[in-house]
Amino acid sequence: MFGLSCWLMVDDILSKDETEASVKLASLGFTDGMGALRDLKLLSLGALSGCLEEVLSLSLSSPSPQAALNNLERIMAEAGPYIGRLNNDELSALTTICGSSPFLSSIIIKNPQYLGWLFAGALGQYRDERSLKREILERTAPLSTPEEVSREIRLLKQKEYLRIGSRDLLRIASVEETTRELSDLASACLEAAVTFSLKHIKASCGAPLYTNEEGETKEAGFVVIGLGKLGGRELNFSSDIDILYLYSSDKGETTGVEGSAISLHAFFVKVSMLVTRLISNVTDEGFAFRVDLDLRPEGRSGDVANSLRSAEIYYESWGQPWERAALIKAWPVAGSLPLGEEFLRMVRPFVFRKYLDFTAIDEIKTMKEKIDLSLLRRDPDTVDVKLGSGGIREIEFFCQALQLVHAGRDIELGERNTLAAIELLKKKQYISEEEAGRLAGGYVFLRDLEHRIQIVEGRQSQAIPAKNEPLERLARMMGFRDTIDRKAAEFFWDEYRRITGGIHELFRSLFYKSEEAQEVPLEFQLILSPDLPEDDARGKLAEAGFKDTEAAYKNMLLLRDGPPFARLSAKARVTLQRLAPIFLSKAASSPDPGRSLAHLERFISSVGARTAFYSLMLENPGVTNELVKLFGTSVFLSRDLIERPESLDILLSNELSVPYKSRENIIESFMGEASSGKGYEEVLDAIRRLKAQELFRIGLNDIAGALTPRQVSGQMTFLAEAALDASIKIARDALKERYGEPAGGSFAVIGMGKLGGRELIYGSDLDIIFVYSAPTDGTTDGAKEISSHEYYVRLGQRIISVATLRTKEGFIFNVDARLRPSGSAGALVVSEEALLKYHSGATQVWERQALTRARCVAGDMAFGCPVVERLREILYSKPLTTADVDEMLRIRKRMEVEIAKENANRYNVKTGRGGIVDIEFLSQALQLKYGAAKAGLRSPFTHKALARLGRYGVIPKDDLDFLLRAYSFMRLIETRQRIVHDRPEGYLYKGSEELATLARSTGYTGIEAADKLLKDYTEIAERVRGTYVTTLEALKS
Repeated sequence: MFGLSCWLMVDDILSKDETEASVKLASLGFTDGMGALRDLKLLSLGALSGCLEEVLSLSLSSPSPQAALNNLERIMAEAGPYIGRLNNDELSALTTICGSSPFLSSIIIKNPQYLGWLFAGALGQYRDERSLKREILERTAPLSTPEEVSREIRLLKQKEYLRIGSRDLLRIASVEETTRELSDLASACLEAAVTFSLKHIKASCGAPLYTNEEGETKEAGFVVIGLGKLGGRELNFSSDIDILYLYSSDKGETTGVEGSAISLHAFFVKVSMLVTRLISNVTDEGFAFRVDLDLRPEGRSGDVANSLRSAEIYYESWGQPWERAALIKAWPVAGSLPLGEEFLRMVRPFVFRKYLDFTAIDEIKTMKEKIDLSLLRRDPDTVDVKLGSGGIREIEFFCQALQLVHAGRDIELGERNTLAAIELLKKKQYISEEEAGRLAGGYVFLRDLEHRIQIVEGRQSQAIPAKNEPLERLARMMGFRDTIDRKAAEFFWDEYRRITGGIHELFRSLFYKSEEAQEVPLEFQLILSPDLPEDDARGKLAEAGFKDTEAAYKNMLLLRDGPPFARLSAKARVTLQRLAPIFLSKAASSPDPGRSLAHLERFISSVGARTAFYSLMLENPGVTNELVKLFGTSVFLSRDLIERPESLDILLSNELSVPYKSRENIIESFMGEASSGKGYEEVLDAIRRLKAQELFRIGLNDIAGALTPRQVSGQMTFLAEAALDASIKIARDALKERYGEPAGGSFAVIGMGKLGGRELIYGSDLDIIFVYSAPTDGTTDGAKEISSHEYYVRLGQRIISVATLRTKEGFIFNVDARLRPSGSAGALVVSEEALLKYHSGATQVWERQALTRARCVAGDMAFGCPVVERLREILYSKPLTTADVDEMLRIRKRMEVEIAKENANRYNVKTGRGGIVDIEFLSQALQLKYGAAKAGLRSPFTHKALARLGRYGVIPKDDLDFLLRAYSFMRLIETRQRIVHDRPEGYLYKGSEELATLARSTGYTGIEAADKLLKDYTEIAERVRGTYVTTLEALKS
């Protein structure tokens, strides 16, 4: 009967005019009536013309009627002979696939023969790892090139994804079977890649031989260890595959081909890189699997492949808590399985401790907190099935925590598969039957949901769609249906919240015990009471250490009641009310209670109604402690967090505990982001986040006293140089697609001022000169040809844009290029020849002073450093005349009068009388005077230049010792002013509260700390001024 009504309906629709027909189709449930009509007409002309009524009925019953009809039409156009032979049940199955997954539909469209194969038995077939490996090895055995093997692997993957995905969508396979087959498919592809790669590299390098402990020579083995979902045989449709590459030993080398023997490490690195390429490179057939090697020893900075012994040393000596959790799922998936089993035996004591290891709970809790903060940064409103509250990761972490605690004593608990681990934990009574049911049922539901999110477009996502149409399709794919009064998505959300709520409750019961509740003194709860009169509240605030009680009271009210214009949810309001006494008590014990509370007020206003932030701070006392401490210590660092609350995850970074990093280490991090292959805007944001993290690392360690002022400047300068190198890389990549690059060209950035002198502090601008070298008539080699000069001008402009553009993550550094020849009137980028010619001519003394600080800081250092050396030769070949000294004295006086503007109550540590600039002018004058004869004086670093002036006898020892102490003292004040008060201008105000805070931050104590600081400063400044005047006047004789 239904078929007859549909037939009559189809006939009726096709007989109507287009407008009326499209309206009718839209009323039936098609989102695009005109598109549905077009597809229906095309279907009426092909192999499905005889069953249009069935097609329409099945499409309307599918998760997405529009997609079903459209994909059926597209498949019919390519696979007519196959689709016409389908029976009713098979057509129903195909329509469900078409209405669920454009991704699977597109595989059939590209490979029409797969349709016949799918319904000729493949749909009912479950394949194990052995079957898959046998097929792919047979297919790749005769092949001789990486390109051929790569193609065969991808073709098998596509075909098997169609079979596995269809079985999953049609509920033929269980979630467990689907994840197992996906994992076994990945293992099979890896096996083929390893087999070919070993054969291929042996052909060019010889066999890898090593000597074992018995002195026997053997061929070294190679194994791929699967981690994460691959190791646990739990892959989803868009999982990365987390793997380690291991080999037997470093004690040996290859036999070589025509004498070209290489080390075993070099051999297996070649093998590993080829395996990775065969699996993950994007080709005309796409990629097989994304390969993630970040879990290897030392992460991204570690070797691609490690010998068994080097891996053992790493985990014994430097293994991190998160690596223990990751290695629970370790399993050999390709290559030498005996070698893999040897690795598992070796690493077991590191993963599972012999004693009851309850520290694992805290370690995993910290990992989850970092994930929560990362989610907030990306999008606080996204519902993530994997990483969100009550999601897949909470189930995995729950199981892994109990495994890490107990598996050292109970070896059976070292189970890799999550569902099997839940069953074992229940069997051994570590969890109850009800808890096991909640975890297992939740895991199956969420993994099923994850599969359906990913199978639609084949994308790597775990986010539930926010838009209505894809959400409704997802709900129907999950088995929910519309009723008269409710949509399928509403039923889905009810079930999702029920399941994830239960999982999150279990997760919290393990990781957040009730005794962890933060104790708050009763008086702070009383201050927040609405029943307490304002005068009484202000009196208690004064007793708690708040000096400006009026401001403190107003800020306290906001903590209690929430931001005035934010519509807080009930949950957010309750959470904030619980946080308020915690905030207030911690602010009272911070270095500056009033400032801390004021910053908290601004931070809460910035957070607004975002409930997740309040929950996160309540659940993570460590974050709250660091936040309030920071707010009471540093205006400079607080400002960034207030402007971008999403940066809160910085406070959980392990990097904060590293006071000093090498230049190479910092540059490696920045270049890693710049070379990540992400989109332009994503890279800009990533670089800015990294800069913010590094800035917090430096600042917090500075405040804690772990860095000296010189080290702070050194770290800030390394950070700037890394940012410039990354900006050059990003800018070059952005220009390359259109313009290519100039042949034979070189480009470098010369740092001037504090950047050149390695004396940057917080908030410093970067003074730079762009210099290049290229053939006179050179052009670029890209699609649009431009001259070399024009290219480098564009490159300079793009670098400045990359560094200074303000995105949602802020900016990297402000850049000032006005110290180039002719200043703002000159070309932004200058050739090597023009730069040298300009400074060989008549330059003013201030330009020569500036050039004493010149240093190549980024770009092609092999080109830039010699350019700077030639500049120095030119600079120091010019004598310092009496007129030059007079001009320096005049410039210095103008700075003092027009910039410093000191009076009896105000001093300027930078440009005031006897300030930092006096010392810098003194040093530069002596360098210009004696640098021609004494090349050792040509240092861009003020501290080093002073020390060398003393060593050469230019400055008497007593004066030298004093100047070095004075310079360090003033730089400490300058640095502290910026980080504590965010004051770039360098003023000290007599009698101010700010001066008292500054004094305490520089090591002065007692109620007279401010007076002591000012007394020391004025005495030192007076002597600096005397030394400066005496020195420069002496140079005139």
